Amino acid sequence: MTLLRVLVSIIVPLVVSACAGPRLAATVSKPAIPQTAAECTARGGNWTTLGLPYLGKPKVCDLKATDSGKVCSDSSECQGSCVAPDSIASGAKASGTCSAYVSNFGNVKLVEHGKVVLLNVE
Repeated sequence: MTLLRVLVSIIVPLVVSACAGPRLAATVSKPAIPQTAAECTARGGNWTTLGLPYLGKPKVCDLKATDSGKVCSDSSECQGSCVAPDSIASGAKASGTCSAYVSNFGNVKLVEHGKVVLLNVE
């Protein structure tokens, strides 16, 4: 092979890989939420009502996430949700951290696809 062909065979793949988009973080498998008080307790959860209280509201398992505090740019990277910092406005580009619990309730600022969105979950 000539020197030119060797250089081209090395440089072209480097240029193509440099032009590729950013690598996406691995999608995390969401844990199954226990459906009984006994299973919830056995997995370290708290059997309780979440969100706005009302008479007869069923109890659910409030399960802690094992990846809490990990830096994220989308909820698919967390067992729970990717929570935005309070100081960042909705629509802004941001990184967040994985939530402490698998389920989240209330007015929550999330990071989805690298942007902050406001979500009201009750």
